[in-house]
Formats: sequence, C-alpha cells, structure tokens
Amino acid sequence: MEIPILSGIITGLKTFFKTRRYVAYLIVFVTSIFLSFFVSFLLSFFAGTSVEVILVNVFVYLGATGTIYFMLGSLFTGLGLDSLWITRRARGRATELKGVAWISVSFFISVFLSIFVGRLALLFFAVFCWVGWIAFQAYLSARTSLRLATISEPKKGGLAMGLGSFVILLIGLGLIAAEAIAALYLIPNNILGIGTFIESALPLPMPNAMENIQIQYNFVLLAYAFFGLFALAVLAAFVKYGGRGAALNISLLTVFVAVYGGYFLFNILRRTEAPTMTVVDIGMSFFFLIYAMSGIGRTVTETVEDSRSRLRDFGPLFTFFLASGFFFVDSIIAVTADAGSMLSQWFFADWDAAVNYATFIFRDVAKLMAFPVVSMGTVLYYLKEERLERIISQARTEGESFEKGEVDEEILEAAPEKGEAWPSEHARGIEEGKPGHDLSSPDSDRLSVDRDKARFKPGKRLGEEEEEEE
Repeated sequence: MEIPILSGIITGLKTFFKTRRYVAYLIVFVTSIFLSFFVSFLLSFFAGTSVEVILVNVFVYLGATGTIYFMLGSLFTGLGLDSLWITRRARGRATELKGVAWISVSFFISVFLSIFVGRLALLFFAVFCWVGWIAFQAYLSARTSLRLATISEPKKGGLAMGLGSFVILLIGLGLIAAEAIAALYLIPNNILGIGTFIESALPLPMPNAMENIQIQYNFVLLAYAFFGLFALAVLAAFVKYGGRGAALNISLLTVFVAVYGGYFLFNILRRTEAPTMTVVDIGMSFFFLIYAMSGIGRTVTETVEDSRSRLRDFGPLFTFFLASGFFFVDSIIAVTADAGSMLSQWFFADWDAAVNYATFIFRDVAKLMAFPVVSMGTVLYYLKEERLERIISQARTEGESFEKGEVDEEILEAAPEKGEAWPSEHARGIEEGKPGHDLSSPDSDRLSVDRDKARFKPGKRLGEEEEEEE
C-alpha cells in the first residue's frame, strides 16, 4: 500500500540523483553540513584549548566555502549564465575539473572575506541564508498542507465537507489561541503554578522555561501578533473561498501552522544551557532538510514536465545555498552562546554570557515569528493563483470539462465548455509552425531510434536530460 506523503517525499528526493551534476552538488552539500555539525560538536568539548584554534579555522573556512560555492552557482544559473558555471553537456572529466575549480574559488573568497570584511560576512549569511531558510521552510510546509487537501477539488464542497472543514479550522485556531495564552500569560507569570509545573513536574522537565520566555518576551509577543494576523487571514479566506472547494485546504493549513508553532514554542521552553546541539536538534534539522529537498525536487520535476525544458540547476543550487548557510550560521550561534568560546570572542567580543544566551534562545523565536508571516502570504498566493492553475492543469491532462454549478466561476471561465476539446499546448520560446511548437501532436521531423537497436540508445523526448557518458 502506497503512502501518498511518504511516496511524494521519496519521489522528490530521487530528483537529486538524476544527473551527475546533482549528485556532485549533493556530495558538496553533505560534506559541508557534516563538517558544520561535527566540528561545532567538537568545539563544545575543546573550548579554551589549543585544539579549539584549529577547529575554529576548519569550521569557519570550510563551512563558508560550501555556502559561497552554492551562492555562486545560484547567481550564475539564476542570471542564465550557465556557461560560466558547470558546462551542461561537457564530458565528465571537464565537468569535474570545473566543479573543483569553483570550489577552490569559493575557498579563496572565504579567506578574503575573513581578512577584509571580518564579522560583517556573518551578517550576510545570517540575513540571506539563516532567515531565508526559515522562510523557505515555512513556504514549503504551507504549500504541502494546501496540496494535501486537493482531494476535495475541484468540485464544490458539500455540507458535510463544509462542516468538517469548519471543525478542523476551529481546532487549528484553538491550538494557536492556547499556545498564545500559555506563552504570553500563563507560563511567564506562573499562573496556577503552570510555570513551576513545566519546569519541574513534567516527565521531561524544562527548568528554564519561565526565564526563556521572559528573556525574549517582546519578540514572543510579536510572534503571536503575527499568529493573530494569520488567524484573521484564514478566517477571511475561509468565508470567501470555503464554498469554492478550498475549505479543507485552509483548515489543514491552519492546523499545520498551529502544530509547527507549538513545536517552536516547545524548543524555546526546553533550552537550558548553551551550546545544546542535541540529537533532537540535529534530527529535526535533517528532517526539515529532507522535507525541503523533496519539495524542491518535485517542483523541479513539475517545471520540466510543464515547460518541456531540461532539468535546471537553479532550484537545487538555491536550496543548498540557503540550507548550507542556515546550518553554518545556526552552528555559529550555538557555539557562540558559550561566552568563553573562541568564536564568541571573535564575533561578539563585547557581549557577556547573558546576551549570548539570549541570542541562542532567539534562534527558535525567529522561527516562531517567521512561520505565520510566510504561511499567510503562501495561502493568499495559493488561493488566488496556484489553486486555479493546478485545477486547470489537472483537468487538461485528464481531458475533463465542467458543468455550470459544478465548480466556481473562475474555474468555469478558464476551462472549455462541456463537450468541447481543450486547446493545444504550445511550447514556450518556439515560433508557431516550427517543429516542437504544438506539444499536443507528434513531431514528424524528429528522428527516433528504436529500443531494439543494439548500437543506439532509445529516442529521447524533447526536454529530457541529455548527458554524455564519460
């Protein structure tokens, strides 16, 4: 029996093994991430020793090298300058040499940044990678929860579907309200002894729960203000789109965001001392990484199928850029939370232990703040743009048309009338009348080689990846 969510994750991850370039990117990424986690873990044991000096230099330069490498790749491929990056159709050895050359360039850039820019380089990675990756996680999670509910579309939801979706929506809003009341009032003020109970009486006590909330209270308050705006947005969206078959989408997203918010709040409460890179932290980080990689993998595949183009490198490179930068900066924050560490003195020489610990707690508060904001934007974009495109695309593929009253007006206007055929699909960038323009009919001028021919490979469809062998 196939599990849709699990099979979707596996399908997305398979994209990263489709070409030698993607595999090479994955190797560079895994290596840099492993070094970030492993060396930061070692730093917690060798603080104040001569070994720390060696570990810090290995950690900073190699960690930055991987991030800069993916940044350059994202920049070149995003601007369409693929020829300056790794040649797409070059033979294997030429591609490998070019990849090694760019890794070397990235390493030298990291050295120059440390000499001429210093700690300002960390601000760049923090803003564009650390914050960007948090927002990227929120976007992918929100999009997935919205797509999970497409089982009810495009038909209009009936009374049972509407009532069920409304109950799910109330559950999500109730969870958000309960988390806000607990974080802003019950725990920090120890109302009814709840704060004391959390700190000492739970099976897994969190002895610094009240202190952690109080340290970052203003930012926690801002985070739940964003959750309040999100709640208003989904309520308005439910009223407007609930009768259009999107009620379940909105309700599931609300529960999704509430659960994520609860997880981030739990992380804030459970922190005790720094650095605390526990197995749970590493496990959840890798879960989000695999989840994001599967999401971008499915997106890349869908783009190829929709546009009949070849596999592009920008999506994986940009994903690895944000992820590697996030883990690099996140590891630095974890290590610098120890005021006696070399990295703490390097970056924040004038900060005391209390400020460093507050910065450590802010790692989780930032995620709590970013998630509702990005999710709010995602749900509005999905309802106004992506939902219509997905329904129309699926109907075109299945050759289905709709009757009046079966779907809402915007879908009815975008689809042909009942009994009429869908118009032909046309390839982008190919003039009318040229081979390959009409994707609904075969190309009579295209040479195809039969699979039974021993000396030739099977004929390739337009848009399939073409990589020469070694």
